[in-house]
Amino acid sequence: MVALGGGVIGDMTGFAAASWLRGINVVQVPTTLLAMVDSAIGGKTGVNHPQGKNLIGAFHQPRLVLIDPDVLKTLPTREFRAGMAEVIKYGVIWDAELFQQMEASKHLNQLRYIKPELISSILTRSCQAKADVVSKDEKEGGLRAILNYGHTIGHAVESLTGYRLVNHGEAVAIGMVAAGQIAVKLGMWQKEDTERQNALIQKAGLPTKLPEGLDIDGIIDALQLDKKVKNGKVRFILPTQIGVVTITDEVPADVIKEVLQAM
Repeated sequence: MVALGGGVIGDMTGFAAASWLRGINVVQVPTTLLAMVDSAIGGKTGVNHPQGKNLIGAFHQPRLVLIDPDVLKTLPTREFRAGMAEVIKYGVIWDAELFQQMEASKHLNQLRYIKPELISSILTRSCQAKADVVSKDEKEGGLRAILNYGHTIGHAVESLTGYRLVNHGEAVAIGMVAAGQIAVKLGMWQKEDTERQNALIQKAGLPTKLPEGLDIDGIIDALQLDKKVKNGKVRFILPTQIGVVTITDEVPADVIKEVLQAM
């Protein structure tokens, strides 16, 4: 099977390939920035369910991932920005140099304003970061969980808005802002660093606030349905410095609520 398209197409095709005859070959040909830097790589496949994001799925590695940056020229601006959320994620969790390269760029919100050499760096360094992490922990027994930075609250926002109001990248951006604020409140991260992260998110044209009218208690309830919950405790990926994060389930509910209310 060949998946030609964005993250949803790649995830659905990968899941179908994993299921048919208990697994046939799949080739990923991502056409969106988000799929290029994230979802096409690493072998996670799945489909959404009304109760939560990607609750039905399988690990199934592609035989090949073919990336052609030229297809990004026809990508809608909103979709390009969504992909930048995952790129910023890699800068925060793994690659401080990539983070600094993005800080040095005047624009991050549209392809035509970004220098070709930075686009090349964004693609190669993001793919390398994901490959490095996945090669150490393919089935998410430990380290791979750091790739979910921003996704814990992000997935809750997506599911509560019916996967229609905000796209995946926008939800991840909101989740990264929340995770950064939680880390600051727990004394794990410097306030200046969370401001640097949020400045990049804004430069990429991504949201830093929750959608209006979203129920805070609903988000907290939705967190319990996340795949990363163990023994009733929600696992958060929280930054300790640019390029380094830690995994913890010791985040008090009142801190989560306080941060969400402020957003």
